[in-house]
Amino acid sequence: MSGTTDVELLAPPLAALLSLERIDRGLFRGGSGHLTEGALYGGQVLGQALMACGATVDPDRTPHSLHAYFLRRGDAGRPVIYRVENDRDGGSYSSRRVVAIQNGEVVLSMSASFRLRVGGENYVPVPEPEKAKPIHAEPAVSLEVLVQKWPTAQEFFPREFWVRPNVPLPEDNSLMHAAAIAYMSDFSTGLDRQHEGKVIGPSLDHTLWFHSEADWKDWLIVEHAPGIVRGSRGWYSGAIRNGSGEVVASLAQEMVYREPR
Repeated sequence: MSGTTDVELLAPPLAALLSLERIDRGLFRGGSGHLTEGALYGGQVLGQALMACGATVDPDRTPHSLHAYFLRRGDAGRPVIYRVENDRDGGSYSSRRVVAIQNGEVVLSMSASFRLRVGGENYVPVPEPEKAKPIHAEPAVSLEVLVQKWPTAQEFFPREFWVRPNVPLPEDNSLMHAAAIAYMSDFSTGLDRQHEGKVIGPSLDHTLWFHSEADWKDWLIVEHAPGIVRGSRGWYSGAIRNGSGEVVASLAQEMVYREPR
């Protein structure tokens, strides 16, 4: 993508953001790596939590789904500790639970499922989108994001956009590719910025399903369906497609609406 900014040149690649230090059995530490202070980006915690779970699973199993709850505001300036529990290793599926901890408190809890690899799944490279424009917004510094329709004043982020890592991910590492998709899946929302005088706030929970083995080599397009706002909560869903139109992953997320400060 042309017109690279100084921020993009300094942005860490996704592989570096998602890499973890193994402290002990089932215990990992993840860094931040972001260039700004403040709240920890939820997608980074999702991706690192999935990496932690995957590190305890046999290499012949790939992520199938994750279900996460955001419990507290994380601090982007502090490392995150991940503690993984092994619930079950069956003949075809493995189940894990993980908590992300900062300052002795749980900021995220997540369940993840892994399945035995099966054949017959081929990734179709995505052609570069035409007539799309780059968008620069935190935490997209480690992503290239292109939009064909700029978000309106009422929208929080674009509801349809093309995206790929700013630096290619390591080859033959489906866990890293799945974690990168999880990282990206928390970027943007299918909800309006405001509703009945309230403004959109932090995420409550997040679910992601992988319909094929993750292999993110080129552009993917994210499409968010119209959301629902009720009871000071907003819910939306979305599809992540490749260039042939095949849905490679699906997501759903719920967010808080609160009085403006």
